[in-house]
Amino acid sequence: MTSLTLLKRAHVYAPDDLGVRDILITGRQIAAIEPHLELAGNVPIDVIDLDGRPTFPGLVDQHVHMAGGGGEGGFHYRTPEISLSHVTTAGVTTAVGVLGTDGVTRSTRELLAKAFALDFEGITTYIYSGAYQVPTRTLTGMPRSDLVLIDKVVGIGEIAIADSRSSHPDENEIAELVSEAYVGGLLAGKAGVVHFHMGDEEDQLDLLIRVAKRTGLPRSTFVPTHLNRNPGLLEASIEWGKRYGMCDITSGIRPDAHDHVSIKPSKAIVKLLDAGVKPHVITMSSDSNGSSPIFDERGKLVAMGIGSIATLWEETVDLVREEHLPVSLAISFATQNVARLLKLRHKGRLKVGCDADLVVCDDQFRIERVYAKGRLMVKDGKPVVFGTFEDATRVPGSPGSKAESPHPGESSERAALGPSPEDEDDFPSRDERQDRSRRRHYCC
Repeated sequence: MTSLTLLKRAHVYAPDDLGVRDILITGRQIAAIEPHLELAGNVPIDVIDLDGRPTFPGLVDQHVHMAGGGGEGGFHYRTPEISLSHVTTAGVTTAVGVLGTDGVTRSTRELLAKAFALDFEGITTYIYSGAYQVPTRTLTGMPRSDLVLIDKVVGIGEIAIADSRSSHPDENEIAELVSEAYVGGLLAGKAGVVHFHMGDEEDQLDLLIRVAKRTGLPRSTFVPTHLNRNPGLLEASIEWGKRYGMCDITSGIRPDAHDHVSIKPSKAIVKLLDAGVKPHVITMSSDSNGSSPIFDERGKLVAMGIGSIATLWEETVDLVREEHLPVSLAISFATQNVARLLKLRHKGRLKVGCDADLVVCDDQFRIERVYAKGRLMVKDGKPVVFGTFEDATRVPGSPGSKAESPHPGESSERAALGPSPEDEDDFPSRDERQDRSRRRHYCC
């Protein structure tokens, strides 16, 4: 991989429309954005002429069931983990992991491990500590401690309210939880938000409104999501967004053959804007890989869907093509606004010093290239970097693998995956360890 990448003639939406610019990427950061850049010298450089293609910040998805979720309906309905290429081909370069309904067979430890794995494979990841229930599931025993002591934890969630699957917490319990998150965020210099799953029950946002009035906590601490679940909840969200807190629309919740109640995400955002909700308090996330159970009026499961991360880009494009919002505004709901909310200072914008997370499209807004932390992840709309076990032929014992089961009586070597040639030796000798250590220079 070359050390420098120069993207020539990109139409840059940062998300503000900067017009046609050249973008210089060095390592994982954006080093320059100028009308014209020329480099001289012997440093290897990859030069790509984008010929005016729209170029955006990588999407920041604040609600991804990256380790899987669900289970409503039985163990066979547990949804799978997300794969790296599913994330990158959707234009997402930063993802925040959540647990959801299942805080029993799923754990915050498992979620954290998956976040580390995806980060190692190429994108940026964070998590919320917790699950639907209150008291919620934590790593250290206290939400505040998780925020302070664990770098990847940026908030608490998703906490379910107004939902039959919630633990139906009262006002005091929610006030205590939000206070824990807020103070933990202060101590760690993080967002310290609480991400609330909103259900279909009739009290809607009433509980959050009472807590917000009573405590006076910053409105950015409360982040209710799934607000386009039904017309009544979206209507209640208008007053909430104008007076109290953030409004997160879910791109994966939209009308289909089984759902005749929800509001299409792009239309929900326009409704909030038309009602006077300020753009900067509106965000959009996918609910990717979460289960989407459909129940009848008797509570019987009639269908089970799974959230798709691709919907985040699809609904962003629909904001431009169907709802006729300015491109810079449409892209902000899944980039700059989310990064600002979660205090991810190097994300959500194309700016010198920010991480080189970019999405390059054709004139029809089809994703062509994706860079994550300066690395090309998608080219010509196809992934060029895959997760460790995405290629089934490399997984020992899978159909078509190189190490298929031998015939009876035949012996075979143990199937294994080798490390990347770029990986450092994990088991250096004692002399090598001493050579690498700087402590020996200070020993008496």
